[in-house]
Amino acid sequence: MNRLFSILFYVLLSLLFIVLQTTFLSPNRLGVFYPDLSLILIVFLALFSETKAGAIIAFGNAYMTDVLSGYLFGLHTFSRLAVFTTLKGFSENVYPQSKLTQGISIFFSTIFSWFFVWAVLEMKTDIEFDISPVSVISQGIVNILAGLPIFWMIKKSNARIQA
Repeated sequence: MNRLFSILFYVLLSLLFIVLQTTFLSPNRLGVFYPDLSLILIVFLALFSETKAGAIIAFGNAYMTDVLSGYLFGLHTFSRLAVFTTLKGFSENVYPQSKLTQGISIFFSTIFSWFFVWAVLEMKTDIEFDISPVSVISQGIVNILAGLPIFWMIKKSNARIQA
C-alpha cells in the first residue's frame, strides 16, 4: 500500500511542478534563470525510483509538460525520456546519495536535454530557436541550486509517506 501512496505522491508532485513551471517559474518571467522543475523531478526519478514506475511517471510528466508549455509537441516527451533512460543506466553504477553525484546528474541532464532540443529544432528548418552555451550552462547551474534542495524535500516527504 505504501508503494501506491509513493506513486500517487510522485504523480501529484509532477503535476504541481508542471503548473509552477508553466506559470510562476516560467522562462517568460525569469529568463534563463528559471528552474526546470520537470527535469529535476525526472532526474530524481532516474536516480531513486524503480525503473517501471519511474519511467511511466517520467513519460507522463514530459507529456504534460509538452501539452501545457506550448512548445513543439513531443519535444519534451522524447528529450526527457532520453534523459531518464540514459541517467537510469548510469545511476546503477554510481552512489546516488552523494550530493556531488546528484549535482553532476542535474547539470549534465540539463545539457543533454538542451542538446536534444537543439538537435530536433535544427532538423526542423522553419523554426528559429537560438540556444546559447551560456544560457544552457546558466540553466544547469540554476537547476543544481534548485534541484538539490528539491531532492532533499522529496526524500523527506516520501519518507513520511512510507512510514
